[in-house]
Amino acid sequence: MLSGTVTSVFGNDINTDDIIPAMYLIKSDDPEYFATYAFVKFDPDFRTRCLKSQANIIVAGKNFACGSSREQAVYTLQFNRVVCVIAQSFPDIFYRNCLANGLPLVTLEDTSGLALDDRLEIDLDAGLIRNRTRNTSHPFQMKTDDRRTFQAGGMTARVRAHLEEILTRQG
Repeated sequence: MLSGTVTSVFGNDINTDDIIPAMYLIKSDDPEYFATYAFVKFDPDFRTRCLKSQANIIVAGKNFACGSSREQAVYTLQFNRVVCVIAQSFPDIFYRNCLANGLPLVTLEDTSGLALDDRLEIDLDAGLIRNRTRNTSHPFQMKTDDRRTFQAGGMTARVRAHLEEILTRQG
């Protein structure tokens, strides 16, 4: 179960350059570095809002994180305590980057029932978002394998856990 507060609501077609401008990509290979420049041109208050909460949720329209394949965009969100992004759609490359790195993405056809400062619980097993602020529920679909990967903390964590399980059985 994921829980957090909606600290950002964005419209359609937020691109990876909005999330982390290209000019900051070559300055570091430390994933935490990118958090400092999250949405620096598009939404300068993003980081300040995120630092006020231990668990941030982003709500967006269609095509969130479109544009170039930029794994740093995932780090930028994760190191700003974003625990989930709920949007109407995601480009495949961003979805795969999040799946690999363990940032849960939920596709919700209609995000209009979610607003800034709403307290949400996201139950990946049940495929349900519970809005505790508005006392509403929003069902969503997710592939079983993707759900398991997000719950494991990403593809690397899932593979590591699987290998440890194999080694433990053999030992």
